[in-house]
Amino acid sequence: MLDNLDLKLELDKKDYELQIETLMQQLRSLQKTCWEQKLPVVVVLEGWAAAGKGALVKQMVNYMDPRGFHVYPVWPPTEQEQKYPFLWRFWQKMPVKGSISFFYHSWYTRVLEDRLFGRVKAADVPLVMQQINAFERQLVDDGVAVVKFWIHLSRRELKDRLKSYASDRLLSWRVRPEDWQQAEDYQRYTSIAEDMLLQTSTGHSPWTLVEGNDQKWAQVKVLTKLATVLTTAIDNLSHQPPETSSSLQEHLYPTEPDLLAQVDLNLSLSKDEYKKQLQKQQLKLLKLQMKIHQHQLPVLVLFEGWDAAGKGGAIKRLTDVLDPRSYQVHTFSAPTDEEKAHHYLWRFWRKLPPAGTIGICDRSWYGRVLVERIEGFATETEWRRAYREINEFEAQLTTSGYVIVKIWLHISSEVQLQRFQERENNEFKEYKLTPEDWRNREQWNLYEVAVNQAIERTSTPNAPWTIIPANDKSYARVKVIETVTEAIKARLD
Repeated sequence: MLDNLDLKLELDKKDYELQIETLMQQLRSLQKTCWEQKLPVVVVLEGWAAAGKGALVKQMVNYMDPRGFHVYPVWPPTEQEQKYPFLWRFWQKMPVKGSISFFYHSWYTRVLEDRLFGRVKAADVPLVMQQINAFERQLVDDGVAVVKFWIHLSRRELKDRLKSYASDRLLSWRVRPEDWQQAEDYQRYTSIAEDMLLQTSTGHSPWTLVEGNDQKWAQVKVLTKLATVLTTAIDNLSHQPPETSSSLQEHLYPTEPDLLAQVDLNLSLSKDEYKKQLQKQQLKLLKLQMKIHQHQLPVLVLFEGWDAAGKGGAIKRLTDVLDPRSYQVHTFSAPTDEEKAHHYLWRFWRKLPPAGTIGICDRSWYGRVLVERIEGFATETEWRRAYREINEFEAQLTTSGYVIVKIWLHISSEVQLQRFQERENNEFKEYKLTPEDWRNREQWNLYEVAVNQAIERTSTPNAPWTIIPANDKSYARVKVIETVTEAIKARLD
């Protein structure tokens, strides 16, 4: 593939200057339109060391408004970043709508340099490629324009440039030992790059191969392609059909199980048995907390359930015995304006617990297929594709070592009404009851369908759902802790 590129292509200075000025003016105008149309853009620059990526970035942003873009040079992950899945640090850098993110190297380092130097196992490479493809598809589906460039050099050009930089007092610091190793292993690195290009050049985010021996030619080709992609993406925005509101469905399909109806809501514990079992399960969890730290095991516990199902009380009993330095509780409600300017999963990636700690989520990304679906905050296309996106997200976490515990606290409609009325008549609890709670209750049948479908479509072997009967709060609280301890113990065993 790369061997077929004509690396003799070049531009003379006059043609270069003529074309580059026009392109830069065009890109400045396109940046303004991207901001006005709220089009987020991700530009990925990969290629050989000394291929001119830095000069390209400088050229691309030269005429742009600096308030509308960010440049991210990608270095080896820090000690803190290594405590998360490898894509975590890149999710933090995704552009807001209307902005441009330039990546000087990127998530592809994982299947390029890390592969060359044995920092990633060969058996893990196909999975990493799959995760990258899913990541980019999720961005594109959410409206991000992704443009990827591979800048190729001949072996001789690579060595000549490295020697030139190394002998220059002002540039020698840029030449790393890894760069010389690339040149020594030129053919092997070429094979690694070709495999990466083949596996990750997809319909939604294809690679553009750039002949890089002549830097003037490379710059004009990259800028021309970038302008073309942005122009097409902007044109597509104006031709998009109007978004349809969420499709509401009151009944399950005949092929879909009613999982909630199978739950025995009569399960309960006496007061004495509750105290005994609670102490027993909390002690187990306390002992496991030390092992979580020792083994640097990240644990993520998600709480979903009906309004007034007892999520707050269950979380309180779960954390009562834990060292507060080793866990965090995150409550998710309606997204902020900043969060709405990103992919809906962005705010959840930011709150992941690092290795060795426990993260607890009061509500989670399942809002996409529950409240956002029912209330029409997500279009039908968006919530339907969210099942796949959620499964991919959780698979990335579990393959990175996370223990994921997903809990649905289930109560009957009658018990919910009783708890609503108790809150309404209690001045210390009335703050918990909102108009949204009453409105959600009126749509109980719709939520029941959505919950059943969410559980059935996202319960996977590595991230299964546990439906806990919660008409009796005592039983639910003990069962929650037991579910969490069993999941952690199973992973440690």
